Amino acid sequence: MSYVGNEIKKLGLMKAYDFLDKDPEANLPKLVDWFDDYVSDDVLPTQRELFRSIVTEKNSNWYRLLVSLWSDIDDEVRKTLFENLIINANALAAPKAKASREKYGCNIPWAISMGLGDDGSGECMTFDDWDNVIMQAKELGTFMFIFEGGEPLDFQEEIIALCNKHYDCEFMIFTEGTKITEEFADEMLRVKNLIVSVQVVGTGEDKKLIESAEILRRKKLPYAAFCFYDEKNQENFANEMYFDVMIENGVKLCLLFSSMEEDGDLVYEKIKEYRKTKPVVTINFCKDKDIIGGCVAGGKYFCSIDPKGNVEPCFFIHETDTNLKKSTLLEALQAPLFMKYHDEEVPCSAEM
Repeated sequence: MSYVGNEIKKLGLMKAYDFLDKDPEANLPKLVDWFDDYVSDDVLPTQRELFRSIVTEKNSNWYRLLVSLWSDIDDEVRKTLFENLIINANALAAPKAKASREKYGCNIPWAISMGLGDDGSGECMTFDDWDNVIMQAKELGTFMFIFEGGEPLDFQEEIIALCNKHYDCEFMIFTEGTKITEEFADEMLRVKNLIVSVQVVGTGEDKKLIESAEILRRKKLPYAAFCFYDEKNQENFANEMYFDVMIENGVKLCLLFSSMEEDGDLVYEKIKEYRKTKPVVTINFCKDKDIIGGCVAGGKYFCSIDPKGNVEPCFFIHETDTNLKKSTLLEALQAPLFMKYHDEEVPCSAEM
């Protein structure tokens, strides 16, 4: 679609949002109809059908969660989230990414993880390097980016600068949470396109993270939680109180990462139950195939770039054959490692 066509589509969707914003509960079902009018049937069909069922079942936990976005999130942040995540990263990006896949014969990720770090060697990616990666990704159809690796909040100025420059993208930080301050939360309010995901461990140590969450909640900023678990610590998360505490502290989304087989995974059994009653979105990577479309690695929906610019299939698979200090992002996606994921059904083999 041409630039003018995209702008017309975006204008129509933003008008729909403005209509929704006037009376969310009355107009949510109409938003789904509008979205169907503007987006082709092959874009997120399963997710759209799920969303349609949510907005028509007003007594459900999902409906309560959706409506809470209007009471719990700053008006301008919510509007930017809709514009960047729903419109830019999906409605407009999906056909662009599809065209890129057909043109270049490779996967185009929906989201890219960027590992921030500096080991003092001078080999790590700089602000200009990351800026260039984002520019390349947008040309291909990717508008969602994740900051991770070590403690990303050690690079607060760089993060805010990238969010500020690429205001049409949505960003998320995976952080331990202890470096979230009033000043940083104010900067998040200013740029509006940054979400924090705080790591939780399912024990008393999470109390210090609740203090950081309190800042975000008071500023009416959306935030998520994420955790890693295995056989040794899964019982920390496989209890109802853990999820209730997250919900009480304003968490809207919980991302769970585990390489455990589904048989014997107590956490996954619990979240399948809680999805029927609790107002929080939970996504368990490598198991929620119906939600995320199977393994997301290798650029199918996701890829990871480490602090030195090595392009890897995902968080857990530390293989690479391309470095972005020497190659373009497209060359990385067309390289032999990533073409395996494009040409073959590579099983999810994440290891903690």
